[in-house]
Amino acid sequence: MSIRTEEDLIDKIAEERIWRVKEISQMKNLITTPSITSEKKSVLYRSFLALLYAHWEGFVKKTGTYYLEFISNQRIPLKELQNNFVTLCLKGKIDIATKSKKYSTFDHLTDILIDKADNALNLPYKKVVNTESNLSSSVLKEICWCLGVDYTFFESKEKFIDSHLLARRNHIAHGEELKVDENDIIEIIDEVLILLDILRSEIENSIHLKRYRKA
Repeated sequence: MSIRTEEDLIDKIAEERIWRVKEISQMKNLITTPSITSEKKSVLYRSFLALLYAHWEGFVKKTGTYYLEFISNQRIPLKELQNNFVTLCLKGKIDIATKSKKYSTFDHLTDILIDKADNALNLPYKKVVNTESNLSSSVLKEICWCLGVDYTFFESKEKFIDSHLLARRNHIAHGEELKVDENDIIEIIDEVLILLDILRSEIENSIHLKRYRKA
């Protein structure tokens, strides 16, 4: 279903969050079950850490793409969009023009900016949110810029994202031995849930306040 209204978008984000939070909660219940041996728990901790990262990366990719799809479907004139979205609209055309050494190939861009600013351009959304399969804080910052989302709220979480979540996930993904205990995994669960809610809140605020439009 195409995302055309604010309600559509909020519902899609809520659906995306609900199933992930449910699965994360089931993880937490499982690892605190007394009947599971410590040896089995050790395996679960490693598996869950990789899965927690996957939920975080997946939520960023899905909700960011939903948000861009919503904006694209609003058909907003170029001159009324915030600059980051104008850049997204024009990047593909800039890339094509850049391959040529002729100034004349940029004339189409000039025409759009000067004579067609009242028109709505196609805002790409399917491949814009690129987590690079390695969602570091620097990658997240770039994604936030693309979405016009305030990155400030994530700044205090950079160490957690890079060192506690991503680095550990990479160790596990590369088949390296990494010890994770129950306190570690519970802390990571709680922090990932906070990250999900920060992103959801920021996107929903942007929807309600129409931050994608110029004042």
